[in-house]
Amino acid sequence: MNKILIIILLFLSTTCKAQTLINHKIEFTSDLRDFNNLPALREILKDVEIIALGENTHGLGEVFRVKSDLVKFLHKELGFNLILFESGFGDGALAWEQFDSLSTKDLTLSFTSNFYYHSKEILELMEYVKSQDKKLKIQGFDCQPQQNFLINRMFQIVMPIDSVFAKSVKVEFRNFNKLYQYENDKDTIRFYKQRDEFVSFLDTYTKIMKENEKKLLKSGTTQNEIEALKKSNQIFKETYSKIEFGSMMGWPISANIRDKSLFETIKWFKENNPEAKIIIWAQNSHIENKPKPNNSVNWMGHSLKETYVNKYYSLGVDVYSGKNLDYNRSFDFEHNDKNYLAYHLNRFNREAFILNLRNYKQNDFINESLLGMESGGNTARFIAKERFDGILFVKYSNIPQLIKDK
Repeated sequence: MNKILIIILLFLSTTCKAQTLINHKIEFTSDLRDFNNLPALREILKDVEIIALGENTHGLGEVFRVKSDLVKFLHKELGFNLILFESGFGDGALAWEQFDSLSTKDLTLSFTSNFYYHSKEILELMEYVKSQDKKLKIQGFDCQPQQNFLINRMFQIVMPIDSVFAKSVKVEFRNFNKLYQYENDKDTIRFYKQRDEFVSFLDTYTKIMKENEKKLLKSGTTQNEIEALKKSNQIFKETYSKIEFGSMMGWPISANIRDKSLFETIKWFKENNPEAKIIIWAQNSHIENKPKPNNSVNWMGHSLKETYVNKYYSLGVDVYSGKNLDYNRSFDFEHNDKNYLAYHLNRFNREAFILNLRNYKQNDFINESLLGMESGGNTARFIAKERFDGILFVKYSNIPQLIKDK
């Protein structure tokens, strides 16, 4: 009897855990009248192959937690199996190759080049990823060459082949950042010299890998790591080899260059994994369907919507109140002003819900030009129904619970 009782208890425990992935606190509605359980979202997303989960800023921990719940739902209920984070391509690819040997904490710190993601909320998502026996894959898609995990692994890989060149890896990546300084100083000569030196370094690194592939494999480098580094170097080269003076910080050209690369990388993932169902994790602007009024940036979401049409679903995020973490400060906010979209969404007295905007027929504030908080506490004006396919509303969010490197 005791053995039978134990089996029953284990079954109930497993069932309860499975149900927690379905019975979310997140609600769902298409008309702001009838709020349903999250599984009602299945029908809306049944033909979607790429869903983008936005965040109005990177500094909101509760947003991370709610999005993590959505990832679990999308994976378990709809078969989404590839998460692409707004983090370095190289970091994600190389960290995934060491997935089995990295602790959950080290994985969190490794694939996320964005320090906001070095948080307990993302760590808990990684615990879920770890539990799925590689059936849910996580990668990065950003093109900015400022990523510590990538740089350190590039050094380690080439060290047995050419120790002198290996020592230049960290130097060359550090020197890349001088492009911003030279642009600020209006020093065109040093700018172009530094740009060309960085591209030359990338070419040399790729050449060394190609010429010494057998040695690299014998020294412990995997074939997947070699291919990931080739692709990472290609992304850097295609993004920066012809970049013009004024394009590193100039607006909107700097955003256009970056988001063109982000789109091309996501497209590459889809072409190389045609059966994959992709979750994109990025800031609201990157994932939007069409330009905001008086905004000339061609964000990656514009190209994703044009390319994949209804197979792409953008879910923007809006938060009513809380505390936001910026690069060097935190600040409280509350959008108790009818000019804000969050003000209107908060009137429905829900903690967190998804509002589907496809085929939304009510003629109300969803069709009006309203404000939303964006990165750094800035605001953007937009019409919700035009900008996104859906809105994830969160009533309150504190800052992410950051974890330390050591």
